[in-house]
Amino acid sequence: MADPPPPLQPFLSTNTPLNPSPLNPRAPSKTPAPPPPPREREQREKKDSLKKRESNPNGTSTLKRKASTPHAFPSPQRFNVPPPKPSDFDPPKDDIMISHEPHPLEMPDGERQLYKPIELAENKRGYRYGRAIADPLFPHKQHYRSTSPPPHYARLSFEDADRWMHFTTNALITTNEKGWRMVRSNVCAREGTTYYELRIHRGVPPTGPSETSTAAGAPNPHVRFGFARREAPLDSPVGFDGYSYGITDLRFETMHRSRPGKFFHPVNKKSKSKGAKSAAFGVAQTPTPVQLAPEDLHVKEGDVIGIELQLPSLNLHRKIVSGVYNPAVDVGDGFDQPSYYLEPGAESTDIIRDRIPVAYKGNTYFETLDHVASKPMEVYADRQTNLIALNTALTNQATASKDVIKQPPNPNHEHPSLRTLPGSAMRVYKNGVLVGTAFEGLLAFLPPASAPSKTMGAREGFDDGLVGYFPAVSCFWGGIAEVNFGDGREGFWCPPAHLVRTPLARARSGGAPAPAAMMSGVSGMMGGEGVGGGSGVDGLLGVDASGDC
Repeated sequence: MADPPPPLQPFLSTNTPLNPSPLNPRAPSKTPAPPPPPREREQREKKDSLKKRESNPNGTSTLKRKASTPHAFPSPQRFNVPPPKPSDFDPPKDDIMISHEPHPLEMPDGERQLYKPIELAENKRGYRYGRAIADPLFPHKQHYRSTSPPPHYARLSFEDADRWMHFTTNALITTNEKGWRMVRSNVCAREGTTYYELRIHRGVPPTGPSETSTAAGAPNPHVRFGFARREAPLDSPVGFDGYSYGITDLRFETMHRSRPGKFFHPVNKKSKSKGAKSAAFGVAQTPTPVQLAPEDLHVKEGDVIGIELQLPSLNLHRKIVSGVYNPAVDVGDGFDQPSYYLEPGAESTDIIRDRIPVAYKGNTYFETLDHVASKPMEVYADRQTNLIALNTALTNQATASKDVIKQPPNPNHEHPSLRTLPGSAMRVYKNGVLVGTAFEGLLAFLPPASAPSKTMGAREGFDDGLVGYFPAVSCFWGGIAEVNFGDGREGFWCPPAHLVRTPLARARSGGAPAPAAMMSGVSGMMGGEGVGGGSGVDGLLGVDASGDC
């Protein structure tokens, strides 16, 4: 009988190979391995509750849309714009204008009718719109540039007007059947001397103002005119706040911050008179007010009013808004210095535009985050603010805040929006005769004096080339006014004698007598996208002089 097989030996740990393989893994250890440490959770951004956001004193949410990633140098903000469609390359469509119903609005002579433009992207608070077109020559601009439908000259802007304003087809005559409404032109003044004229077609009668209302029981028509910045509201008259300077037809007064004033003769600081010496030692000298003749107490129907705006150079302007202005050194208007010269600390002279093309009603528009009123300017324009008694108001600690006004506007004010431009003035002519100076020391407008809304994520401190003072007209209850920028065949109606045509304007017109609009010093009228203030015909006629360069 055969012997039984030997019993199987138990598997010993000593027989485990030294180098395990996938087919013969290492035997598990009898001692359990320690559990892995828990993963640390990433710190989440703490967000305010809805109740806390609603109780924010500024009335805005703390969750703001972030702008693009900051660059080491200023550059245009990039947007994800879809490629242009074939229809985007078509010329801009003509404006659609409809008649007023049921009773058309007509000129007093009945020869022309005023219409209301429709289907436009109108400017509103915080946003500004302008026509755009796709161009294959601008691939670096995502194939889009500025454009405009006819007429192609300096005129009133349909987009930059209140929706109740009516115009003639040439965009030079306007009216309004409601309360005070305003329209700005398509060009703006940035430096040098700018002049335009206005004729009253319906307003104060030639016999003088009437204390009674019209036969239909409506108020009497009136017109106001002057210069306004982009921040000035369109549903108010010129001179309503600190962003506009206006002239009234009734009593022929100046209007700024809704406060009437009188024309005056400026003080001649170069004179050797006793008053000039006292002003040199810091004693304030009151300018001499103008005593109007009885026939000039009002702006009546048929009168031609010329408004001349004088501004310093953009080079000096940038010194003021940048806080490097020194009155002991910068004694001139800045035009004697080369345009490329810039003081250390002054802002860049580049034109930076943050805008996107959007489609609306079959047209393409550039949408831009527009400038809004700043808190110091709102306090400055408030009816309760008395610039003469600021020291008394500062004693009340309950009203003290970071936005309080501690001193009247001046070139070195702590708030950039309340810094004034030395050498700036606004003069008024009636039927070609100088009436007087309406304002001196106008407020600065270059950024950061003008800034968009912070809550919308817009970048601050950049000049888009269309920041300045726009010729503006306000109408009340049927008042009709016509503007003249002098670029027609006849030029101005009653130009002042000191406005002389320039050789540049004569050269561009082929040696023929140039229109009166192309005058010496008129270098600040900007239309389209001219860079650095512009000069000559291109800027004055509202042509895209720079071509987005």
